[in-house]
Amino acid sequence: MSKAISIVALLGLLLLPKMLPAQGVSIPLAFQWTSGDQFRYYGTGVQKAYINGRLVQTTLQTYKVSYSVTAVDATGKGLLKGHIVFLSDSDRRQGAKAISQEFDTAYSVDRLGRYTVPTDDVMPVVRHVPTFPDHAIKPGDTWTAKGEEVHDLREDFGVDKLLHIPIDVRYTDLGPQLKNGRTLEVISSDYNIYANTGFTSSTKGAWPVVLSGYSHQKHFFNKEKGEEEGYEEEYTLVLTMNNQDVYEFGGDGASQMTEALSMNKPQMAAEVKKALADSGMPDVQVTQAEKGVVINLDNILFPADSAVLLPSEQEKIRLIGQILKKYSDRDILVEGHTALAGTAEQRQKLSRDRAAAVGNQLVRQGVRTSEKLVYRGWGAEHPVAPNDTEAHKQKNRRVEITILEN
Repeated sequence: MSKAISIVALLGLLLLPKMLPAQGVSIPLAFQWTSGDQFRYYGTGVQKAYINGRLVQTTLQTYKVSYSVTAVDATGKGLLKGHIVFLSDSDRRQGAKAISQEFDTAYSVDRLGRYTVPTDDVMPVVRHVPTFPDHAIKPGDTWTAKGEEVHDLREDFGVDKLLHIPIDVRYTDLGPQLKNGRTLEVISSDYNIYANTGFTSSTKGAWPVVLSGYSHQKHFFNKEKGEEEGYEEEYTLVLTMNNQDVYEFGGDGASQMTEALSMNKPQMAAEVKKALADSGMPDVQVTQAEKGVVINLDNILFPADSAVLLPSEQEKIRLIGQILKKYSDRDILVEGHTALAGTAEQRQKLSRDRAAAVGNQLVRQGVRTSEKLVYRGWGAEHPVAPNDTEAHKQKNRRVEITILEN
């Protein structure tokens, strides 16, 4: 269980800030949602895990969360649809990032930052943070507001329900700050956590009886646009078990927001198709999907049961990489698929390894940085043809490269 792996928009690298002189003018702060807007957060952080005071793991964590504003009501409340992916390195080298966890979420946030989330949803873990007061504020002003943390301990600790913890959050307006060439309002938020979990049993033997900790956060808010453009946090989360074992998770991290422009999929698909033909690959299929424009490599060749790219295929990926560089503001997803052969575990590993081989090749070519090129393997879960002939099986042995809209 990891707080850093659960919390949306906590992590990502930010440039060293330069503080501006505090201004004495009171201003109102509010989120300004616009239907159709799209944005994403990139983040990284370091978390340390202890059991009974002994360090057992230090983890570098990377995530990306993509949001779209699907509707805005008459009060200015925005309905957000999000897709969250947590990433891991494919190997010890700097390469494409593997998708290790992913979640879909949908909830609404009003102008002051108060959430409405379906009761059983795991995400977001931290809710109503930040919440702004309903009056103008100036640097140095403080206020308090209610918040909530929601933790899903079911898989890791064998308990039977989500844990909802109310929190009292203390805010301070720290004033304007220059970051990445823009003047942003910096808001600090601090809260402590202490809750009896109410759990009385576990399928894994021991269970958490008390959850405690704290969070110290900074929110970088663009008051003109009504957007939170970045986030930093230091936190500790402690689980005291019924057998007196103590699990502690602590770390820090940051995130940064990027706005995503709407994609003209028909135009991009036509451009990519023409570029592939001009590069000597007229038979490569290009399709439009909800998530973006997909290049389907059902003719990419690997040795049997191998994820090693042949020299001829490396040249093919090099040419495709040159095309992808033309759309440098879009992230890339590489997905591997296999035919129905071997065990499910073998198929999953092979499809993942082949997607990693293509993704790592593209990163080495400088097509994208590692956090903007991610991959996953599907095994034989998504066939495009029956697995009844060798020709059909070849179609299912494919790698798909998607230029993502967000």
